[in-house]
Amino acid sequence: MSQLADNIITGPLVCQAIPTEKAAALIFVSGLGWMEWVEITGTGAFQGYRTLRCGALEWGTTTAPRSYEADLVGGLGSKTSQASIWAWAQQNGHAVASATWTTRVFKFADVDANTFRFPDLRGIFARFTGTDADTGAAVPIGSYKEDTIKSHQHGSGAGGFVGGQYASGGAPTGYSATGATGTAETAPKHTSFAPRIHI
Repeated sequence: MSQLADNIITGPLVCQAIPTEKAAALIFVSGLGWMEWVEITGTGAFQGYRTLRCGALEWGTTTAPRSYEADLVGGLGSKTSQASIWAWAQQNGHAVASATWTTRVFKFADVDANTFRFPDLRGIFARFTGTDADTGAAVPIGSYKEDTIKSHQHGSGAGGFVGGQYASGGAPTGYSATGATGTAETAPKHTSFAPRIHI
């Protein structure tokens, strides 16, 4: 009988903690939700349970991360207790050496044998990938781009002329120029949330 049929008859396997060995292909763990058993070799090798939404970005609405979330503020993570998200980062090309890690880029840093660093996405707007309008190049997942303003023009006018009715018939007596305005960044109307990831 299939696991789906078994679950319909007996209900899903509910655990209070994550099993270290395979109990079923799909289980429900209190505080973490649905988890699947995965066995991956090669880059990001991992064997064990991980949440179905592992690696999904979360719009944090609580003051502290929920049991299935981690802050994306550049904090350190454990390669033991948070092995599933570290493996996921490697499997998807989001892991870099500690020396090349920077804020604002969606990359996890390989700090040492026991520790990794989460991305720091504070103060950043999320945007879907596509083509960079300035370069024509593809925009890779997790990349960062500084703020830009689309090319446009500003008008200015002359103040008047002496000795002639038209611009070609006299010398200008003054001019007007555009002045600086605005704030420290270019941003649309927005509501802020905590940057988090599903572990």
